Amino acid sequence: MVNNYHFARLKTKSVKWCLSALLLATCVLDASSAERMVGMGVEKDSIPFSQVIACGLPVLDIATVDGEWPDGEYVRAPSGYSGKSIINATNVPGRMKLYEQGVVTFDTGDFLDGVRGMKIKIRGNSSAFGDKKPYKLTLQQKADLMFRNNPSYRDKDWLLIRDDMLKTMQGFEINRLLGMAWTPAYRYVNVVINDDYQGIYMLVESVKRNVSCRLSVAKDGFIVEHDTYWWTESYHVISHMYQGRHYTFKYPDADELTRADKTFIKERLDAYETSINNGTYPEYLDVMSMAKWCLGQDLLATSDAGGVNRFYTLNDRQPGTLLVVPLMWDFDSAEFNEGRWSRPHLVLMGMFFNNVNRAFVDAYVSAWQEVSPGLPTKMMSLFANFTLTPEGKGFAASIDLNNLRWDTQFLSGVNLSDRGFWFYSRVAWLEKAIGKLNPPYDVDINGVVDVSDLNQLINMMIHKVPTNLRVADFNHDGDVDTDDMNILVNVLIRKLADS
Repeated sequence: MVNNYHFARLKTKSVKWCLSALLLATCVLDASSAERMVGMGVEKDSIPFSQVIACGLPVLDIATVDGEWPDGEYVRAPSGYSGKSIINATNVPGRMKLYEQGVVTFDTGDFLDGVRGMKIKIRGNSSAFGDKKPYKLTLQQKADLMFRNNPSYRDKDWLLIRDDMLKTMQGFEINRLLGMAWTPAYRYVNVVINDDYQGIYMLVESVKRNVSCRLSVAKDGFIVEHDTYWWTESYHVISHMYQGRHYTFKYPDADELTRADKTFIKERLDAYETSINNGTYPEYLDVMSMAKWCLGQDLLATSDAGGVNRFYTLNDRQPGTLLVVPLMWDFDSAEFNEGRWSRPHLVLMGMFFNNVNRAFVDAYVSAWQEVSPGLPTKMMSLFANFTLTPEGKGFAASIDLNNLRWDTQFLSGVNLSDRGFWFYSRVAWLEKAIGKLNPPYDVDINGVVDVSDLNQLINMMIHKVPTNLRVADFNHDGDVDTDDMNILVNVLIRKLADS
């Protein structure tokens, strides 16, 4: 610092001139680089943008044209159905920059339709009603926002979803450990929209057809969702399996479906549902993919059967092509059904667990036997390792800002050790529960061997009910007949004597 005494002793005009010029330049620089401030919500003081940067997470900085905010029409389900959602969501154009350690690593440029920039709109169903909105981002030019140095990962569509408790992270890890067909890539970011801080979001790949990196289906294939919110869509296929759920389209878009498309997929889905009732479902469904999806819900103890997403892919229109359940999605309700089956298991999966064909139960047990060894340790490691990464540290440093913005009280670090330990008790409960799914001689697959199994076996014999022979062919001769009935009668007599 130059104090008054030393400044007064400077004799030469040239030195005085140089110092004066330096001081003037400093003032101009300070004026032109005034600290950028971002809002923190109504009746809260703004904070410096640099404070958001300093937390360490990448910052997604969005400025829409004319400062417009995305909006839509908030609606409730029609009479007789449940749920709430948003329709006619506005797709607002703008520009997006991604900062990493204060440096811009990605910039869409100012919006020019189809050329540069991006669009943002509110997405989701009940989540759209919250103060902290989920968003869909549509880039005007394909890019990989995960920066994986591989052009095949480029896409226009990306999502910003709320994951303040890291439940989606743990859900995707379960999805990966189960070996589902696809696990979306993600990263955590702080988000600023129109100079207003929005908090921590998970930036994640959207569920869509992309043969290079997401859901790979042929051009004549389909991606559908068994959807509680079918009533928000312009077209759906009626489902007879579950009241309140019908099939909606992720690919092709409903507006792009031809009459031939509609006829084909309706016939295929109707045949699939019929096959569940008569036990021939392995002819239409990749059974293991469905079993893994259900096991994932049970591992996470999800409690929302209505809001949980179940997608199907059909790669092409060949007669033998199977429907595949490619991934799990929506984990907000995880860890609420501790000590019980998940709600999706109880509400959606009964027709598989109680089916005359035990292929699903066998696949479910097989998937459990493959994934359960060491699972709690793996989940503990997931959280422990996350806390040590720059991303984990950035998340922990950002949670207080997130709480201030939204008046929440999420814990710094989200009590990650407790989250990991939770899986020890969950796996222990499942070990006992799954052990009861498949006892020998349980013909009606209800977990108990009693006279109802004898009635079921006799019914199979009289009416020639199609069956997986493992259900009731106890002597393994390739048929269900009186020999099997005699075996079961002896089992029941011994059980009665032992009691």
